[in-house]
Amino acid sequence: MHKIRRLKITTLGFGFLLFLLLSASLSAAEAAESQARAALDQFIQAWNTGDLEIVRQSVNYPHVTHAGSRLIVATKGQFFQDFDALKRQGWVRSTFDSITTRQISVNKVNFLVHFSRYNESGEVYTEGYVFYVVTKQDGHWGMQYRAPAAGVDQYDEAQIAQATRQATAAVDEFFVAFNAADATALLQVNHVPQVMMNNGFFIFAEDPASPLLTPDFAAMRQREDWHHSSLAALEAVSVSPNVVFFELSFERFDSAGEKYRTVPALWVLTKKAGKWGVEFRSLMPASFER
Repeated sequence: MHKIRRLKITTLGFGFLLFLLLSASLSAAEAAESQARAALDQFIQAWNTGDLEIVRQSVNYPHVTHAGSRLIVATKGQFFQDFDALKRQGWVRSTFDSITTRQISVNKVNFLVHFSRYNESGEVYTEGYVFYVVTKQDGHWGMQYRAPAAGVDQYDEAQIAQATRQATAAVDEFFVAFNAADATALLQVNHVPQVMMNNGFFIFAEDPASPLLTPDFAAMRQREDWHHSSLAALEAVSVSPNVVFFELSFERFDSAGEKYRTVPALWVLTKKAGKWGVEFRSLMPASFER
């Protein structure tokens, strides 16, 4: 009887400890989301001043603007927005009309935002959607990645289905090439230049020799006992004829076939010269680590 009571106390104690750990994790995620949202509020306030220097203070660096076929990586002094061009369009101010949180970690939050632009008559003259990746650097939360996203009903179903199918096939080919340690095949489903934001690490691959595009598979095997990777989940969250945003998670397995890591991520694939390839990757902290 005495042993049974001790077992119950131990079980309850473990359960309570697990509850505390989960609560702390949820609280940290909620705090990160709140602070990242506040950073977006500060950004739109800075944006509406039309003052480039004020906007530069609100974002984090290196900063990525990903629009169409352009991937612009900028330092603080290089970050640019042509407010004069906006004003020639009649722009006076912008608003964030809805903000949807997509992925959260303690140092990075991904958002899908619906925005509107207003003219001097107070009328909306254009609106759209944009993806923002907001990061925490040295205690400062700021937007570090921006890219226009597809609007609701902007494209017909056939266009969306075709782009989704082709971009998904490119992701599948990526993992086939990765597991075969085939660097040549990997380059067929990657675009150059390319950016990866990986939990405090910023990699700007400007040529095919970059470790991002030509991984050291031998080192992975030695360091992690890596054997292969597998796509665990894949969802297209924004689709246009030439750009698809995927939220996904991938898993890594060791030589014994045991899973040792699961990583959620945002990948952006673009179609250039008829070829779909990965152009931007934002990795979240591992959701499972053995």
